[in-house]
Amino acid sequence: MNELATSLSWQTLLTVACGYAAYFVANVGVREHHKTIDVAFSTAVFGFLATFFYQLMLALGVNLLVATIGTFLVAASFGGLWAVLGRQYLDKALRRTGVSHNDDYPSAFDRLITETKVTTTQLSVRLKDGTWLLSENLHECRDLPNGPCVLGRQGDVLMYITHVRKPGQEYEPCDLEGSKEWGHEISYIPADQIARIDLRQKQKR
Repeated sequence: MNELATSLSWQTLLTVACGYAAYFVANVGVREHHKTIDVAFSTAVFGFLATFFYQLMLALGVNLLVATIGTFLVAASFGGLWAVLGRQYLDKALRRTGVSHNDDYPSAFDRLITETKVTTTQLSVRLKDGTWLLSENLHECRDLPNGPCVLGRQGDVLMYITHVRKPGQEYEPCDLEGSKEWGHEISYIPADQIARIDLRQKQKR
């Protein structure tokens, strides 16, 4: 076991596995535009931190299994910490120092759907034919399948429609109660049919 713990091949495998796990957690939802070089170097940076922690565990006399599992969990935690705090404070630091005002998101919609510090309370979608679809209170839909809504990376939407407004008319309520036999009705709206998406949001406390 000691030979395995200190072998180059095992440490390399652990470094790559932990590094990629941390990268994956840190960039959930924003990885699509990353290039191979971005993935490789991000994995290497997180992997370096994981290797340092692994060596520390071994130096303290921790056995191989515990050190490996502990290192993997810590690496994933590093990724989560970067996603929650690191990226946010780095963006602020770059803006305040005048280095850059670019947050590196490929589109404004990507920035919108990856924001975790707000609560979305209402969703409205206007179709290209002028029809408005409304999910009035997303809180009521949060426990439904795929609820309360899904905003796709390609601009498509999955939502529970509570009201519909045809051009020149008022909103008409829809039945959201569902049935015990058939369940609740959720609607998929392709991106090519959508002209506008409105969200009501409030800051999380």
